[in-house]
Amino acid sequence: MSTVQLSIVIPTKNEANYIDRTLAQFEEWLEPYGLEIIVSDANSTDGTAEIVRRYEARYGPQHVKLVQARGKQNIAIGRNLGAAAASGDILFHMDADVYIPQKQRFFETVLQTFSRPEVVAATVPLRVYPDETRLSDRLYHVFMNMVIRLSFVAGVYLAKGECQLVRRRVFEKIGGYNEKIVAGEDCNLFYRLSKEGHISYLWHLRVHHSPRRFRQYGYWGISWIYLREGLSLLFRGRSYAEEWEPVR
Repeated sequence: MSTVQLSIVIPTKNEANYIDRTLAQFEEWLEPYGLEIIVSDANSTDGTAEIVRRYEARYGPQHVKLVQARGKQNIAIGRNLGAAAASGDILFHMDADVYIPQKQRFFETVLQTFSRPEVVAATVPLRVYPDETRLSDRLYHVFMNMVIRLSFVAGVYLAKGECQLVRRRVFEKIGGYNEKIVAGEDCNLFYRLSKEGHISYLWHLRVHHSPRRFRQYGYWGISWIYLREGLSLLFRGRSYAEEWEPVR
């Protein structure tokens, strides 16, 4: 399959501990599902770019591509930079530590979902890596996924940047991620996309991610950060944080 259907956009900043495994999971699926992977790197100094270049050399820029920005950038800028280099009809924005179980089911469901012209975006539930999961992780993610699903019913459309699937022409129409937003750019994107068409919550799929941020801040701490940023966006129209601190 030579035509790109799905462009996977991954922003990175010193993600050498994760990016190899993240890219390797897609190797056998590049051709069958017309995948293109774009890693948008923010001046990493830990060898992240070198790892990506190895995949680019192995599979060619038609399947794996590294793009790099000059100067300081936030995650919204990084996601937009990667999207600008994409050629697929569907943009799959994810993070550098995301792993997808049951990939065939995942990709087939995504392509089937976007075959409906009214669908402009989709997301799925999140889980922590199975081998690192604690009871607190299970409880928190059950609650978080429930809140996200209910937000679709309420018309708020919360969604996490670990998995945001977007129709590219609509993404470009609304100007992509708001680059002035330091944290919460993911929810802001889906709220704006909801004005353009239908957003699907694919509740029967899932993706896994690292619990590293939860381990550093704790669940009460991270919940307060999310609430603070959400209220700031709602009432002030901008992020509370001046910079989103990376956790490595």
